[in-house]
Amino acid sequence: MSHYHALHEQLTAHIDAAIASGHEEGVQLAVYRHGQLVVDITRGSRDDVGTPLRPDDMTLVWSTSKGIAATAMHILAERGLIAYEDAIADYWPAFAAHGKGNIAIRHLMNHTAGIYAIPPEHPYETMRDYEVVCAVIADLVPAHQPGQQHIYHALTYGWPLAKVAEAVTNMPFGEFIQREICTPLGINDLFMGVPASRRNDVVRLTHDATPEQLANPDNPLPDPTVMANDPAILATCIPAANMVASARAVARVYASLIGDGVDGVRLLSPRRVANATRIQHWALTDNPDRPESGYALGWELGRANPLYGSRDTAFGHCGYGGPTGFADPEYGMAFALTKTRMNLAPDAPSLKNQLASTVREFFKAHQA
Repeated sequence: MSHYHALHEQLTAHIDAAIASGHEEGVQLAVYRHGQLVVDITRGSRDDVGTPLRPDDMTLVWSTSKGIAATAMHILAERGLIAYEDAIADYWPAFAAHGKGNIAIRHLMNHTAGIYAIPPEHPYETMRDYEVVCAVIADLVPAHQPGQQHIYHALTYGWPLAKVAEAVTNMPFGEFIQREICTPLGINDLFMGVPASRRNDVVRLTHDATPEQLANPDNPLPDPTVMANDPAILATCIPAANMVASARAVARVYASLIGDGVDGVRLLSPRRVANATRIQHWALTDNPDRPESGYALGWELGRANPLYGSRDTAFGHCGYGGPTGFADPEYGMAFALTKTRMNLAPDAPSLKNQLASTVREFFKAHQA
C-alpha cells in the first residue's frame, strides 16, 4: 500500500495547517478502504501543556454517537428482536404518557417523533443521572403527531431507543455497544459511558469561539465544553451525544457495514444496510452550504452533503463542532475524524470536508 504515502502526506499537511491556524489543537483521522486501514494520522496536543495526542486517546464526539446508536438498533432489528414500526411504549410503557403511545422506533430514528428537546427548566446536569433523565423524557408532551414534521432531536433521539434495546437485551445500552459492536471488531476505544479505568484516556474538549460569538440568550449552556468535560456526563449514557471514541474505532465500525466488512466481520447484512439507508425524510435547511438535509433510519444521507460525496449511498453522522464518521460504499471507504477543539467560530473552515474531499479525489485517481 505504498501509494497511500502521498495521500498520508497531503492529509497531514492539511491537519498541520489547521492546527497552526488555531482552529484545531489535536486531530485524529482514520480511513479504511475495502476493509483495510489505509490512513491513520494523529497530530497535535491533548492538553494545554502540549502533551502529544495519542492514537488511542478518546474524545467526546457529540452526535457522531447517533450513527453508532443506530447501528445497535439495526443489529436488534436484524436479529428479529425489534421492528422499526413497533411503538416505543411497547417496550417502555412509561413512554406512553401524554399521547406518546403511537410513537414508533422509526419516528425517533428519522427525527419525526415530535419530542425535540428537554424542557429548559431541566439543566444539563439532569443528564448526569440516566434514570432521572429518562423519567423526564417519558413525561414529555409531543409537539405533534408522529411522522408529521421533521425537526432534529439533538438529545432526545437516544434515550427512548436505549430503553427499547435494554428491554429486549436485559443489559444497559452501553454494555450492548461493547458486546455486540466493539468486541466483534476488536475495538477498545469506544464507549457510551466511559469506565473509570479509561477516564484518563478521554481528552478534554476546547473551542475556538469568542464569548461574544457564543452568547445566545436562548442557549442555557453557551459553552458546550462545560458539559463535554463534566466527568459525570462522560460516565453516564447519553446515546445521542456522549460517546467517546478514537477515530480508528469509529472508522472501523463504518468499515464493518460495507463491502466484506473488516477482518471477516460484517455487523449488518448488505440487505439490512440497503433498507436502513433508504430516505425517510428530506427537508430544506437554512444552511447555504447544505440547502437540503436527508435522513435514513438513524444516519444522515449524502445527497446534499459534500462531506459524504453528495450521494445517497453514503451514510454516517456528524457531531457538534466537527467530528464525523461515515461510509461511502462507492469507494469502499470508511472515514472518521475526531478532534479536541470544537469549531464554533463562524469563520472556522471545515476540516472534515477538506480531508474527505482529499481522500475521495485520491481514490478516484487510484481506483482499487
